[in-house]
Amino acid sequence: MTAVAPLIAVIGPVEPALLTACVGHYRALGVERFLLAFHFTEHACPERRHTVQAACREAGVVPEAVSVGPWHEHTNIRLRDLLGTRPRRAGTWWPTPMSSTPSPCRCPS
Repeated sequence: MTAVAPLIAVIGPVEPALLTACVGHYRALGVERFLLAFHFTEHACPERRHTVQAACREAGVVPEAVSVGPWHEHTNIRLRDLLGTRPRRAGTWWPTPMSSTPSPCRCPS
């Protein structure tokens, strides 16, 4: 049986119920690992930041990274690459930066 790859995503200040539904949906499809990073602009409501992160934890997922600042064109790429370079997090599959072709992970074993 082939292992299911983790769900890797960068998430903004979404509605907590939407995040909970998303995690439930992918769990129902067999995803067991979630590598999530949050990014919030500086003007995002602090209460929303806390509630969405709390909803994530209540769904049994601990965010891998939280970023606050301007949302630039490279923000998602930087956070996505951070998630993929965490040792043994993404597994043996991870696309190299600026490539959509899967390549072996260069993470330490």
